[in-house]
Amino acid sequence: MRILNVDDKPENRYLIEVLLQGHGYEVRSAGDGAEALELLRAEPFDLVLSDILMPVMDGFALCRTIRADEQLRRLPFIVYTATYTGPQDEAFALTIGADRFVQKPCEPDELIAIIAEVLAQAKGDRLAVPSESAEDEEVLKLYNERLVRKLEQKMLQVENEMAARQKTEETLRQNEQKYRSLYTSIRDAILVFDTDRIVTDCNPAFSDLFGYGRDEMISKTSDLLYATGEEFRRFDEALLNHRNDPGFLHLVRFRKKDGSLFPGEVNVFQLHDDTGQRTGFISLIRDVTDRMRAEEQRRELEAQLHQAQKMESIGRLAGGVAHDYNNMLSVILGYAQIALAKTPPDSPVQEHLAQIIDAAQRSATISRQLLGFARKQTAAPRIVDLNATIGAILKMLRRLIGEDIDLVWRPNADLWPVLIDPSQIDQILANLCVNARDAVAGGGQIVIETGNTVLDRASCARFPGAVAGEYAWLKVSDNGCGIEPEVAERVFEPFYTTKEQGLGTGLGLATVYGIVRQNNGFIELHSHPGQGAVFTIYLPRHARPLEAEAPVVALPVLRGSGETVLIVEDEEAILSFTATLLSELGYRVLATRDPVEAVRLARAHGGGIDLLLTDVVMPGMNGRELAGLLRASNPDLPCLLMSGYAEGTCADQPLECRDLPFRQQPFSTGDLAARVRQLLKG
Repeated sequence: MRILNVDDKPENRYLIEVLLQGHGYEVRSAGDGAEALELLRAEPFDLVLSDILMPVMDGFALCRTIRADEQLRRLPFIVYTATYTGPQDEAFALTIGADRFVQKPCEPDELIAIIAEVLAQAKGDRLAVPSESAEDEEVLKLYNERLVRKLEQKMLQVENEMAARQKTEETLRQNEQKYRSLYTSIRDAILVFDTDRIVTDCNPAFSDLFGYGRDEMISKTSDLLYATGEEFRRFDEALLNHRNDPGFLHLVRFRKKDGSLFPGEVNVFQLHDDTGQRTGFISLIRDVTDRMRAEEQRRELEAQLHQAQKMESIGRLAGGVAHDYNNMLSVILGYAQIALAKTPPDSPVQEHLAQIIDAAQRSATISRQLLGFARKQTAAPRIVDLNATIGAILKMLRRLIGEDIDLVWRPNADLWPVLIDPSQIDQILANLCVNARDAVAGGGQIVIETGNTVLDRASCARFPGAVAGEYAWLKVSDNGCGIEPEVAERVFEPFYTTKEQGLGTGLGLATVYGIVRQNNGFIELHSHPGQGAVFTIYLPRHARPLEAEAPVVALPVLRGSGETVLIVEDEEAILSFTATLLSELGYRVLATRDPVEAVRLARAHGGGIDLLLTDVVMPGMNGRELAGLLRASNPDLPCLLMSGYAEGTCADQPLECRDLPFRQQPFSTGDLAARVRQLLKG
């Protein structure tokens, strides 16, 4: 069976051809009614399957023409349409001679069944062929009405489609405008490039960051943006390594148009077409110079904090060692001085005792250095002029470093006053100059300078615990061998030294560090191997002007007259020595290691205690608390505190005992005797 398929849409013709051929029919197709008529008159067909709305000649006209043709009028005709779908359309089609009216879409099996049924009816001559009356004016009127109505519907459909398309285009335009606004206003630089790294677009933030205008970048290879060719190749490798990732983050060194370099963080995303093929990349570039600088500062601050914590821990250890060391030195020095006083001048033992006393006194210097590092050295701070203090010891410093080294003194004429123990300035300069002397061994130059400076908060960030303000500075520099970086990190640690064994204790710079921190200052070292070293010490400016020094009056050393002295010391050796010394000086001594026992002894004497001599740090009750307890019943009781630690070790002290006199161990027998006598005289 041969079927003529008439439809103006190629895709519809193709589907019908495949369907009918699959069921054994031979199919020819035409794009409109006129083409169909040419085929019908040239070739025999068994059935016509036709759409209605087509150019040149529609389906209604084709049906009427076939029914009016004497040779074709009995040919079966099926209307197959998606446009004319109303009951009136079907009635009109049947009126003008159509055998069936089928609406699209139709199930394939249903369409095949209808075609088979129509062909069977035609074979049995059971089809109703319209009479010529179908050509009357009524048919033409109905045809025109159907045609006009469908054209109106089609126009309305087209208008709706155009309105929908305009709405879609407006939405797209608005979205494009929003995208462009976002693209141009985003603060990160945006660079778009294809798979060959050719730039296709960039935003204004990119131009602001790199200095290139958009026209300068379009169609250019992006390699001109990288600091080096290696950076460009490294980014290429990153693109290759992340080819299966939708996006990735990468750090790159970039070059601006003016040649300056900066570190950039690049967020890269892939671009694809509708088929999923990768077409390029879009990258968001951010200058991370400030962030990396902040991270570096944070690392430096963390390192400074760790160093400060380490130094603080070592300082506590040094303070504890110095305390025990001072206790033993007090016993050695005291007994040696007692023994020396009892030895005849012509005795050979005199020399041995003198050597013991000298060794103990020199050992006490090491103890003071430990306490200086631990910031627990007893000091007598006063307002001083650094220039005058330094000038007074220049001769001693020149003897200390030797004649082969040039010592240069450069004072600032208007130097601000500072509050510090002058002897600590002597210690600082002695240690720094000895350290510099060893660095310029064989001849060289050491320069001592002073000056003023104002440090803001940013400058103080280099120094842990520093406070912004006005500072006087003391600088000691040399042109020696310099200091390696790994050594510079440890120069202020006690007992750390790069000198050969026996040439240094490792306490010099540690002592300087402790003294400076004790006086609320800070120290800075700048050094490079082969370029010398510069130590700069900053001390806070003191608000009050310099005062005239009061004359120092030597206190006479006198014996006691039987006064009762209560001695409280938890260290047995020191307790025994002190009790022995005061007993031999003519005092009545009550001695105990227990502060609670001391209270009982004092009460048992009913106020007969003339002086309390007590250690500061003791188990259960410290010396200041003991003094406060005894003075509650005897307000006029003289008290003398002593300790291997420095004054101020105990912060939780009674208000009435905060100004008690204090002597740090070790001390000489004459010094202790004079101090006791002075307190008893009032």
